[in-house]
Amino acid sequence: MSDITYYNLSTEGNKFLTPHFQVHEFADPSDYANVSYPESIPIHDKLPAVLEKVFEHFGCTKGIINSGYRSPAADLDVGGSGSGPHTLGIAADVYFYRGSNLIPSRLVACFLKDNGIKGIGLNCGGNSNGTHIDMRGFGVWDNSVWYGDEAIRSGGIYGTVPNGDYYTYTGTTKDEVYPNGSSTSSSSTTSNVSASKNRFSTSDEMINFIKTQEGLSLKAVRLSGEDYYTIGYGHYGSEVGANQTITESEAETLLRSDMKVFEDAVNNAVKVDISQSQFDALVSLAYNIGVGAIAESDTMKYLNQGKVGHAAVDIPSWRCGMGYQILPGLEKRRQTELEFFAAGEDFTLTDNMNVRTGAGTNYPVKTVSQITVNGRECVVDKSASAQAVFKSGTEITALEVKAIYSPQRVDVWFRCPSGWICARTGEEVYVK
Repeated sequence: MSDITYYNLSTEGNKFLTPHFQVHEFADPSDYANVSYPESIPIHDKLPAVLEKVFEHFGCTKGIINSGYRSPAADLDVGGSGSGPHTLGIAADVYFYRGSNLIPSRLVACFLKDNGIKGIGLNCGGNSNGTHIDMRGFGVWDNSVWYGDEAIRSGGIYGTVPNGDYYTYTGTTKDEVYPNGSSTSSSSTTSNVSASKNRFSTSDEMINFIKTQEGLSLKAVRLSGEDYYTIGYGHYGSEVGANQTITESEAETLLRSDMKVFEDAVNNAVKVDISQSQFDALVSLAYNIGVGAIAESDTMKYLNQGKVGHAAVDIPSWRCGMGYQILPGLEKRRQTELEFFAAGEDFTLTDNMNVRTGAGTNYPVKTVSQITVNGRECVVDKSASAQAVFKSGTEITALEVKAIYSPQRVDVWFRCPSGWICARTGEEVYVK
């Protein structure tokens, strides 16, 4: 079977096949209890990717493989045929979690069918939150299809789902499976974003920035207050082992794989046209606060409402760690993300605004004679000696941006060709 790869458990057990699933997770524990486990186990090349796709789509925090590869003896011992899909390494029985909540099997089954999976077991083992997934039809048992319901069993045979229509069979709606309005099938793909909106990948410049922010740890570490271990460039989760080690090359590969999750989250959440640098800023923010937080953030809501100025100046607000403690390290990271998002972009003033010599109210307001010729056309009073005050509705280009932090508030300043203008002070925003 050319689609099967054998992995040595002792030397490759901790190898990540996807960002959230490792080799050892596909080793069925029933083998350990009843028979000697083989030195190597087969895993279908596409199976981990399918599990990862479910994980990403439902915004999971954990995926537990209850049963993966089984030796023929173990398969017989648990009531199988001794030659089923688990014995070929093409199947996994999986429970997906979002926080402490399990994702119902009916939702997973509908999503799998939409994505062309031909081996699906609803309610795996009779549990409404467990799902059997196998890769029949993908180089194995090419003409075989099974859409089953394991909660129904008679004479050793599971119930079947007519035409694999898990929606009708379980009474599930599309909105439950695709709450953001997107639907993917094996025959076509419908994006939940505007057809005119570009889909981006993270630039090398931003990836290098994320590396410097996350730091590199080639050995798993458990940070204070965290439930799980972290390894590489900030890879965190239940799949990271306490004594796990990786190489720098593996850390790079893991980071690139991890980025896909956050890229998809941002691409799917953004409903308007953005630039590459704005996308990079949002991915960096998502990598730091999580895919769920970025989707529900005020930053994203402002952006999708067309309030680009509000979105830009909201980025520095994400400066608190656990316990709402302000962290200088996060303030520095937000500053760079603000630069990626806003520098070089055009904004419109929503109020009359002073043009100052520096970023802050402690800097003097310029006179009209001190600003650019073009800028003089936009001031309230055009007298050369008058203070330079741009009129509401003036369009400026943010050549430079700066967040100024205090314990009480966040201020944001933009430098245009004429000088510095306040874009935000506390909760007040002056640009759009």
